[in-house]
Formats: sequence, structure tokens, C-alpha cells
Amino acid sequence: MNILKVVEINRKSSDVWKIVADQFEHAHTWMGFVVDSYALNEGNVLDGAPVAGRVCEFTDKPNGLKAKENILYFSEQDMRFQFDVVPFNAPKVFPVKKNIVTLSVKEVSAEKCLVTWESNIELSAFGYLAYPFLKLGLSKNFGQVLDDLRHHMENQNPSYKSVHAI
Repeated sequence: MNILKVVEINRKSSDVWKIVADQFEHAHTWMGFVVDSYALNEGNVLDGAPVAGRVCEFTDKPNGLKAKENILYFSEQDMRFQFDVVPFNAPKVFPVKKNIVTLSVKEVSAEKCLVTWESNIELSAFGYLAYPFLKLGLSKNFGQVLDDLRHHMENQNPSYKSVHAI
């Protein structure tokens, strides 16, 4: 399953890059459905990347749903990076096995940029059964991620997080 989302943000591309890439492990500061996030303490750090990856927690329960995200490609010059998202502590019947995300920031003008989120999602058997509903739900969630980022950047509010469910 592939999902593409794009958002225009009224901020310098370098400011947006700093938040999404240079501060990759701090997704919880702006991504609404992430309760906590922190650097992954395993794996190799790619040249230019701030960390090897991150862990995102989606609940405040110790054994709740989390995602391990490894940075696979990182280009500060192109303002583009790729990471995989592998859920863990997920219910037995969970629709997603893995998600490969490519995120890029492109300057439109001195104070405006486009952020592109491309997801290539590997589904479980259950995910294929729920495909139409899953595509709709994931598309909405990824759109909300970019909307959270836009709101965070345009309102210069470091503590802003939307309140929406995963």
C-alpha cells in the first residue's frame, strides 16, 4: 500500500528540516499521537543523521503500542531522508508489518516550503482484509501528522500538539 501526502508550510525550509530531521528523536514534541519518543540506542548512525533511529510510544502504558524507526537514508543537502517503522507490543491481529517512510522538505520561497510524506506499507494478512478502511484511516493519520507539523511550525508554538487518536 502506498500513500502520499504533501503540505505547504509557511516557514523556511531549514527551520522545518531542523524539526523533522535534525531533531528526529523528538517527534513527541509536535506529533499529536506520539506520547513519547527517544533515540534508538542500537544500530549505526548514518553520515549526517542525528541518530540511528527512534522509538515512538503511542500510549502511556509500559507495554503499550510502540514503533521502532531506523533511519535508512539521510541527505541533509537534498533535505530528504527515509526511515522504516516497525510496530512492536502490537495486538496479535495488527494490520501493518512495516512502513517505509520517505520524508522530504523542498523550498518554495524564502519563507515557504513543501513537505512530502511517502509511505510504502507492508501489510499483514489482516491488513489486506481491511485494505479499503485501512488505506482511508492511514491516509487520514499521515495527513494529520503533516498538519501537526504545519501548525507547530507556523504558530511557533513548541508545546503544540493536536489531540487526535492513532
